[in-house]
Amino acid sequence: MFKSLRTSKSLSSVLAGLVLLSLMQLRLSSADTPAAPSAAGAGGYDPAGGRAPVDDAYASEVPREAIDSQDQTTLASDEDEQSIPVAEEIDFVKDNSFRKPFEERLKTVAKVDYYGTRYVDCERYPLEIHTARPNQVRVLMKTGDSSTFEGSNSNQGIKVRGTPQGLGVAEQRALLATFDFDTPIVELERNSHAFKPLGMEKLPGMLTWKLESTRSGYRQILYVDSHHGDIVKLSILNAQGAHILEVAPHDYREIDGIRVPFAIDYRSPDGRPLANDRFERVEVKRARS
Repeated sequence: MFKSLRTSKSLSSVLAGLVLLSLMQLRLSSADTPAAPSAAGAGGYDPAGGRAPVDDAYASEVPREAIDSQDQTTLASDEDEQSIPVAEEIDFVKDNSFRKPFEERLKTVAKVDYYGTRYVDCERYPLEIHTARPNQVRVLMKTGDSSTFEGSNSNQGIKVRGTPQGLGVAEQRALLATFDFDTPIVELERNSHAFKPLGMEKLPGMLTWKLESTRSGYRQILYVDSHHGDIVKLSILNAQGAHILEVAPHDYREIDGIRVPFAIDYRSPDGRPLANDRFERVEVKRARS
């Protein structure tokens, strides 16, 4: 890590340039282009499937090394060569003006229920996911004529019965353990240290904020669309840092005042497709006032 810049004038110039550059790139990368509809189970847009290289013209203007600022904070940075170090990342994520109405409405939601299908190769399995505050989730999947899979995370802990399709039991347990009802923006409003900033990264068609969190013995790397504030990719790692699963929520739609994904794709750490969840119906239930 380099020593602090010696003059406040040159430091201000550096940080001002970084912030302006981030904002310019954010606006250029987040033009609203409606996605073409795809058939249920089709691959469609899958951020977990690969990463676009960092734009050289942009990355060349951003120093690779972390620079100490005047108040002893540093640029958010990650060892990943695809990441772009930036300043004031947490403030940018929290202050996403597009999200504010959705986040305020989400705070009044008590439950969200998803009804759809899990696709594994050419097979399909009826799927229900029931979520509730604070971080409760229950997954129900019909896996045969008389067999089902059920997994849940509640105040009684994680419970798994049966074998899920597409994902292994260990992968499904990791999903249950790391489930978060609220979005990173709501979490950051409560605790500005809830996530560790890791910089920015370009995924196909968008620039994302890259955040790290630890939950129930697992690490998560979240990729948040810098324009819409949606989680478009997350990597789940174990406590030792080994990758377990790559998850890509997409096809976000507004339902009863909040944004929810109608599609989730799962891949192994080496990029192999495992399963695709597609939801036909999502129900939002508000807390009683």
